[in-house]
Amino acid sequence: MAVGTEGLADRGLVANGRFHQPLLALAISLLLGVLFILPTGENPLAVYGKWFVAGFSCRGAGSQCAILTALQYATPLLLSGLAAMMAFRVGLFSIGQFGQMIMGAGVATFLAGSLDWPPLVRGVTAVFCGMIAGGLWSAIPGFLRAYLGIHEVITTILLNPLAVAAVEPFSWQRIPPEMQLTPLVPTTKLTPSLFVALLVAGLVYFYLWHRGSGFVLRMSGQAQNVARYAGMHPRRAIVWGMALSGALAGLGGALEVLGVHYRFVSNFSSIDQFDGIIVALMGQLHPLGIALSALLLGGLRLGTLTGLQLETAVPRELGSAIIALTMLFLAMPKLLVWFRAAAPEQ
Repeated sequence: MAVGTEGLADRGLVANGRFHQPLLALAISLLLGVLFILPTGENPLAVYGKWFVAGFSCRGAGSQCAILTALQYATPLLLSGLAAMMAFRVGLFSIGQFGQMIMGAGVATFLAGSLDWPPLVRGVTAVFCGMIAGGLWSAIPGFLRAYLGIHEVITTILLNPLAVAAVEPFSWQRIPPEMQLTPLVPTTKLTPSLFVALLVAGLVYFYLWHRGSGFVLRMSGQAQNVARYAGMHPRRAIVWGMALSGALAGLGGALEVLGVHYRFVSNFSSIDQFDGIIVALMGQLHPLGIALSALLLGGLRLGTLTGLQLETAVPRELGSAIIALTMLFLAMPKLLVWFRAAAPEQ
């Protein structure tokens, strides 16, 4: 059975003014990062300056404007973060966003390269079926948790590599030129996927906070006994919430192959396996906060590649280390609350 906690469920960014927590966690991580920079002989302030300039500046048009690439990176991060948030909202700690993105990317690649339909119809079908594939893949651990009590952390971790094995043999086609999303700015790969992701974030907010079925999902995550007493069906809500979570991640994978890679990839360059959880926690499990944290993390990822690696003597792993520390500081209080709620009552 899934566990719920008000700490994970309803401490939204806007509702409780908790925007300072991600900033404080990032600030502490940057201070600790100085300890890794000093042995290299570099000036920490200069290193951080080059890092942030490389990730968020705009020195010219097109590819010279780093913020446009940061927005490109932020698009899958936003959808992956929303997927992780949806799982948290029904009381589950899902680590399966990467595998669900793989399912969405694989199915979208196969359909975009195989169907002989008009490009618009083919594209919509490929994206929609990618969402369905991600949703079904995520519903598996939701069902196992709700009805069999198998922990979702175990099942979602195991399903990530299985997703690659499941779709890779069928996703060898390259996305045809007429199916590739047109960049918003020439020489960049920032596509209308960004607006799709922002629209989805708004729809997720509306669904969870302004629709009865969204309330059922949140209540099933917060207090199953209360939800059951009120005539709700928490187990069904958990499976449905996990399916929605996977559909959001599958959408991210489908848009990535159509707009960035133009072929199936089993390793997205702009996102790591646990980035969805990082973005969700940094965003305080609220769609607005997740959108902001996706942009922040996208810029930091870009700055790691083009700033730390190319312009300093500091290894690019420093960026990943600081991001990991930020996640650790953000996650510790939430995980303590989550595990206390998960512990059986004495």
